[in-house]
Amino acid sequence: MRKILLIVLGLVIIGSIISNIRTQYGTLQEAKRQNLKMEKEIAKLTQDNEILNQRIEYATSSAFIDQEAHDKLGMGNENDVWLKLKPEENIDLFPKVKEIEEISKIRQWIALFTN
Repeated sequence: MRKILLIVLGLVIIGSIISNIRTQYGTLQEAKRQNLKMEKEIAKLTQDNEILNQRIEYATSSAFIDQEAHDKLGMGNENDVWLKLKPEENIDLFPKVKEIEEISKIRQWIALFTN
């Protein structure tokens, strides 16, 4: 009886060990998946950060500032040439249109004999 009890106890311990190993293996695989996902996210954020740093570098450059001053404020440099144009003539963008009512032939015949 004692041998059977020891065998059952041994089998329970071995089963528990196998179950624990399987659980630990699953946890390890999940940790590897999360680690890979985080490494990809870090790589993407690093790339985005590099792009943003390049944009900041360009936005603070004198070329960008000159371009923005020219485009948005109409400012120029010493060597810029400006043309003064005559004011535009008053252009009518919505001219009046004469509408001619077209009368069908049958109505013309009726009007001819009834008037």
